[in-house]
Amino acid sequence: MANKKAITCHLICKVIDFFGDIGVAWRIAKQLKFDFDAEVHVLIDDLITAQKLIPSLDISLKEQMIDGIFFHHCDFSENSDSLPSPPLFVFNLFNIDLPHKYKSLIQSEKSKYIAIEYLSAESWVDNFHLKPSIDPRSGQIKTFFYPGFTNQTGGLIREKNLFLHRNDFSQEKCEEVIRSLHGDPSFFSISLFYYPSQKIDVFLDLMDRMKKSIQFFIPQYLVDLLKIKKNYQYIRIIPYQFLSHDDFDRLLWSCDLNFVRGEDSWIRALWAGKPFIWQPYIQENNIHLIKLKAFLKRYCENCNQELSDWLIKTHDDWSHNKFNETLWSQFFTHQSGLQDFALAQSRNYFNEASFVESLVDYCSET
Repeated sequence: MANKKAITCHLICKVIDFFGDIGVAWRIAKQLKFDFDAEVHVLIDDLITAQKLIPSLDISLKEQMIDGIFFHHCDFSENSDSLPSPPLFVFNLFNIDLPHKYKSLIQSEKSKYIAIEYLSAESWVDNFHLKPSIDPRSGQIKTFFYPGFTNQTGGLIREKNLFLHRNDFSQEKCEEVIRSLHGDPSFFSISLFYYPSQKIDVFLDLMDRMKKSIQFFIPQYLVDLLKIKKNYQYIRIIPYQFLSHDDFDRLLWSCDLNFVRGEDSWIRALWAGKPFIWQPYIQENNIHLIKLKAFLKRYCENCNQELSDWLIKTHDDWSHNKFNETLWSQFFTHQSGLQDFALAQSRNYFNEASFVESLVDYCSET
């Protein structure tokens, strides 16, 4: 990328629910800007949700710049004319429906239209990455760009210097993070990030019965929904306010086990090199469980049978709100092996090209 011209792009983000959409968009935008010197315009429909992750956003403004990245507050309804004229590259995050006028401008301006899709470890992704779709009415060409776990995809979202920062993160810094959140470094630390439908009270009861000093770091808004009334004998619940991306990474690096959900925190847990349990975004007809099975099959390929069995069973247990006490107690028996495996896998995936690097390379070649 050293001698290639920096690109100018629109990154379109519709906030549907929770924080995954803006979380992924903000990471991609920052990497385009800071790692590849792109001129990035984020087109977004919900500044209130975005402000949770980007506190400096002013929700009263239609246009503004944050850290060198342009933000445009837009309406994505069919007849909207609120979107600015597209530059050479348009990245449609998660392939949302776009207003008719904007799609017409993409065609008339001859913009390169790229649909960034959801992450999946399913094998079919390799075959659909970089495949064009032609609108039969307008002739407009849209190219699908898939993140993924193989070199036949766009790769995983990762900053250039991520591993350098993580490897420089000492045990002393881990303890500083724990203390900054009012935790005790002598406790076993678990980051617990889950969907509100999860029966967390049942899980916490189970963990308390293990009679181990465990502290759970849980986002404040999830704790508010949980409405914990009981005093546990062995475990502690530590709520935390919204964290920046960097601070959330540091929390994952500092914990002994991380529960994550959706897309953004899932991959940050992988890069953390710590054992983790992933809960996919819940879909009708249990489609999310197909994605989970595909990921675990790929992730556990080089794992010994005992650890692989534990990872598969605990993910199934967590996804179905079963909470088998014997199964979860086995984590402490397997902890060392799980830690070594998680660290090795994060290094393996680091050897592949990063998603934004692949995206910029593709744009430079078209």
